[in-house]
Amino acid sequence: MNRFSVVLVLALFPAAAFSQVPSELTPNGRERIKRASASIVTVKATNDSGETVSQGLGFFVRKDLIATDREVVDRNSPYHISVAAKAGAVKVISSGSYFLPYVLVETQPDVSPLPLPDSDRIPANENVYMLSDAGEISTGKITGTTKIQNTPAFLLSLPITSTNRGAPIFNRYGEVIGIAAKSPDGQSAGLAWPSDLLATLSHLGEPGVGMGAGTGPRFSDNPTPTYNPPPASTVDTKPVRLSSPRAQYTEEARAKSIQGTVLLRVQVDVDGTVSAVRVVRGLPYGLSEQAIEVARNTKFKPAMKDGKPVAYWVGMEINFNLY
Repeated sequence: MNRFSVVLVLALFPAAAFSQVPSELTPNGRERIKRASASIVTVKATNDSGETVSQGLGFFVRKDLIATDREVVDRNSPYHISVAAKAGAVKVISSGSYFLPYVLVETQPDVSPLPLPDSDRIPANENVYMLSDAGEISTGKITGTTKIQNTPAFLLSLPITSTNRGAPIFNRYGEVIGIAAKSPDGQSAGLAWPSDLLATLSHLGEPGVGMGAGTGPRFSDNPTPTYNPPPASTVDTKPVRLSSPRAQYTEEARAKSIQGTVLLRVQVDVDGTVSAVRVVRGLPYGLSEQAIEVARNTKFKPAMKDGKPVAYWVGMEINFNLY
């Protein structure tokens, strides 16, 4: 039987460590990163003798779901899974990879999932931030982008090691723009899988969301453990799109003849407006941002349950075609 050890690292993050905060962080960003320490965990794999096989960080993207590093979850040899949190033992339900490695745990009512931005557009040389195991905020920059098995990733100037891989990477607003990973060449400078993969992972187990490699990075050739999703909340009728503006091409995308479809997940609020947008699969040269703009200005008939409108997440496709 597999067993992980997941330990909340809040105790390692003393409040005094936040006194040396980079000045470019917004006040809300500082507070968000400070609060994030309560949702960051240490993930440890042990063998039959109780010896540590691998260790990394992870964080809650849902009250029952932890995103973590592939070096811990995706290993060829058997290892044991156990979870310990500040409040005591946490029951592990399953683990595996769905766009990103994950550990599914018993729901933690007091844990706040870390916030994700509406868009993954991060300019080169933008400052990014990471919490150290001592609770200090490290500052680095986005040095560029790369693709690994056709999945985009941010290149970071921050050193990613065996002690901080799987950590959340924050923007100046305290939102998680990615999850830290070691660079493919094994150098200390690393990369971050973008937050759209985290957003997709957070929908694991929802209606219409199944297990599989998807279009994200392929982490293992081993079969993914079977996952039986908990019952999801249902509605009597789902949102219906009433009106939507036309998507506009950017000049650069038109010049480069970029065509395709941007896949989004949008939250339709009780008044039929879109209150949140997540990019599942984007297009370059500003087309993802154009799609987000379309989504935010789309009007829906809201989902209904027991005769009352309710907020509900739905998929949305924005097509870009040159004629």
